Amino acid sequence: MSSTQAASAGGLGRVLKPALMAGGLVAAGAALSLVHHGGAETALTGVLGQGGWRGQSVYLFLATLFVAIGLPRQIPAFAAGYAFGPWYGTTIALVAQCLACSLDFIWARAVAQDFCRRKFGARLAWVDRTLARHPFTATLMLRLMPVGNNLLLNLAAGLTSVRLLPFLTASAIGFIPQTLVFALLGKGSAPDHAHLLWLGIGTFAASALLGLLLLRRNRSI
Repeated sequence: MSSTQAASAGGLGRVLKPALMAGGLVAAGAALSLVHHGGAETALTGVLGQGGWRGQSVYLFLATLFVAIGLPRQIPAFAAGYAFGPWYGTTIALVAQCLACSLDFIWARAVAQDFCRRKFGARLAWVDRTLARHPFTATLMLRLMPVGNNLLLNLAAGLTSVRLLPFLTASAIGFIPQTLVFALLGKGSAPDHAHLLWLGIGTFAASALLGLLLLRRNRSI
């Protein structure tokens, strides 16, 4: 890369970083305001009532936005299962979760990585080693566990040296059990689909057990 190209890239980076930070903060502020006032569930319910491709597209946008700023991903999955059925609901909710995961990861890496490395170098180095040692297995284990904060993991991974592809792939696979669980629970909340409720409970227990097994395996490596 020539000095002119390097200077141009540096100038572009100086413009993009503040723009990304400002855009992220504005979007997060607006979405958090909706969540705080109970508007997230209302917005999703209103969208789901529209039906058709328009309703599905707006649902995908809102679900991605809400999950990206910290709404528990189980809520959109439950709503999608109730409105679209367990199988299509699982698919569209999973797409929203993966998009939200990518947005958080990319935003953290583009905007905050340098600052956090200077400010929290020692603690960030520990997270970096934990994820970088076995990025796929460690991420999959954390996604399958029944506890944990989706947003914090997305941001933490973006602040480390972990590559997006293995992190996103493991996240997508790890999202499937709980997304399916809550889509099944959403459809099972209807009186004539009670059997799906029990299927959802069984799937949740199985995914939690798999996460614990992966945790034990990861500790022994």
